[in-house]
Amino acid sequence: MTVTYDQTKLWCSAEDLKKEQMDSISSLGKVKSSKAPQRTSAHSFEEIGQESIYHEAMILSLHNEMIKISKYISVDFAAFLTDDMGGILDLYFSSVHIKEEFDKAGIRVGKSFAKQDFGLNGVSLSMEMNSIGVVKGSEHTNSIFSNWNCVCSPLYSDGVIRGYVDISFYKGLQIEFAIPFMQQIAENVTEKWMWSNPEMQLLKLEFSFEQFNLTAREKEVAQMWLCEKSALRISNELGISEGTVRNVVKSIYNKMNVTDRWQFH
Repeated sequence: MTVTYDQTKLWCSAEDLKKEQMDSISSLGKVKSSKAPQRTSAHSFEEIGQESIYHEAMILSLHNEMIKISKYISVDFAAFLTDDMGGILDLYFSSVHIKEEFDKAGIRVGKSFAKQDFGLNGVSLSMEMNSIGVVKGSEHTNSIFSNWNCVCSPLYSDGVIRGYVDISFYKGLQIEFAIPFMQQIAENVTEKWMWSNPEMQLLKLEFSFEQFNLTAREKEVAQMWLCEKSALRISNELGISEGTVRNVVKSIYNKMNVTDRWQFH
């Protein structure tokens, strides 16, 4: 599922749901367990590969962010990352006790937090409203989270939601402080950590090449050119003449309206 960016409010709660939305979620009832939903639409190998790169980058990014900020959080918490359909990709716990509690409840990788599988929760609210979602204690459809307050944020990349990150605290704690905190976590995961991932950098570069309609040969030469390889070395590696390499580079420059290799980095 691809959801375009349409965020008009910093955060929302269950009270912000329209009656028909709430009725739809409530009618789903309480469920004990469910697996992440399977995608039914056809996906090419290229699309599956890109999705895998996004998931791996988000997982690594969240871990980096949690390691950085955990020392500033003095209370127990659980953080989990889902894909764009609400299926858990990874979890992070502040203590062994919290991990054991979640394990006992069956919250693990593969669990679906989409509304059709888990009713109202931080992830499903965030999915429904395209913004940071806050769900407290008994507002959750499933009693597993009746003792938790949850804050969840979408993770955007190029204006498209790629996943969701949720942080949950015991309900006796004030949840409002976590809203700007969650916003910062989401921004750091996508803007600072995720885009520093080498595979994401290559994927971003590939998107740029697609935008300017570069041919397969031009993409190949462009990637090597950006790695500071000379025209002679590229010609040797690709088995083409040095003059051909220079002509391809000239074509790339013309298409992308640049004058040197660093302008299209």
